[in-house]
Amino acid sequence: MSAAGRFGLRALALSAICLLAVGSTVSSDPGFSFNAPPPPAARPCALRSVPGVAMSEGFSAKPQDTGPDAEFAPSTGTLHALTLLIDFPDAPAPYSARQRYDEFFPAVKQWYTAASYGKLDYRSTPVLRWIRMPRPFSAYGIGRGYGWDAHTAMMRDLLKVADRDIDFRGYDLVNVLVTPNAGPPADEAVLSVTWTGASAATTDDGAQLNKVSLIYGHDQSGSRVLSHENGHALGLPDLYAADDFQRTDTLAGQWDTMSLDWGLQGDLFAWHKWRLGWITDQQIDCVTHRGSGTYQLTPIETPGGHKAVIVPYSPTRAYILEVRDKRGDDRDACRTGVLAYRVRTDVDSGQGPVTVTDAHPLTSACDFSSGAFNSLNDAPFTAGEGFTDRASGVTFQVESRTAAGTYTVHVTRR
Repeated sequence: MSAAGRFGLRALALSAICLLAVGSTVSSDPGFSFNAPPPPAARPCALRSVPGVAMSEGFSAKPQDTGPDAEFAPSTGTLHALTLLIDFPDAPAPYSARQRYDEFFPAVKQWYTAASYGKLDYRSTPVLRWIRMPRPFSAYGIGRGYGWDAHTAMMRDLLKVADRDIDFRGYDLVNVLVTPNAGPPADEAVLSVTWTGASAATTDDGAQLNKVSLIYGHDQSGSRVLSHENGHALGLPDLYAADDFQRTDTLAGQWDTMSLDWGLQGDLFAWHKWRLGWITDQQIDCVTHRGSGTYQLTPIETPGGHKAVIVPYSPTRAYILEVRDKRGDDRDACRTGVLAYRVRTDVDSGQGPVTVTDAHPLTSACDFSSGAFNSLNDAPFTAGEGFTDRASGVTFQVESRTAAGTYTVHVTRR
């Protein structure tokens, strides 16, 4: 199948599963308000989450719960993941459980260590044997966009065959690595999904299966499909366009693993790293008043230094500047420089909460990276380039770059 065909099929699949990844967190209260509470005076750029918005890009107005029954897994300290491997009577595993596990670990742990600057210690505890499900794969109705009923049926059956021998207590999330021959190939239908915010089943000891990432097939993104899915368990939304997947190339493109997890730029936005506690308030330059200033930004792929200039311009919107380089999880990046983007906290997961500003809108770059998602690969601004964003009233000019990769940016807020 051609590259364009593969990406077209992936687009259909991703658009179908978007709401599954976040659906259990959507409010069912018809009276919810879309008005975001103001950020605290001490953190004026930490825009608040908007009630009723699926995985809002804002900061929670209340301290995040901790422990196995919390809505989201911890993003700092130690994260304990239980990793299981399942196959089916009509899809027996074609190779060992160890081989399947090795497709994702230690790569996922290493990815989170690099992205978090060592602030998240991801510990996976595997059960290195295939757990045979009691019913055939075909019996569960697993396909593009499969629903909560199918998920709960699978999780309850999983406990029927695993609960007696496996202690599910004390884990922050559960990874289920499905034998890759169950269902269609990933280049025909992407089924991988994360469910969080509600429990699909309860073990005999009272453990809740309330944060579960399931990985199907052999995804072209390799181990990063699990990094992406676990990102939902940490509270991050999908940045691709669920209803019109091709539009993803005009949203976040390949600049965040929560957008296109096979992209050349495999790290997370500075905004996400700040939300997860990997970047501190002291590393953010928050611009709340009119005027001009000059700022120095270091690459987000390295620890230390200032990581973002953030300009909030409404209770739900901010304009952000950060530096991206060819290092760490971005070692395969197509272009380097100052990346600019808008964040909206009032936009659902999969509907475009983040939009990158393209410094070179008439060109694409590194077209080998995908069939039709390359226009933003050359989005960063380099020394001598600048932009005026009329919506936010922000004008910036990239003045210089040091040999170490630090950029000096002049920013004016009108």
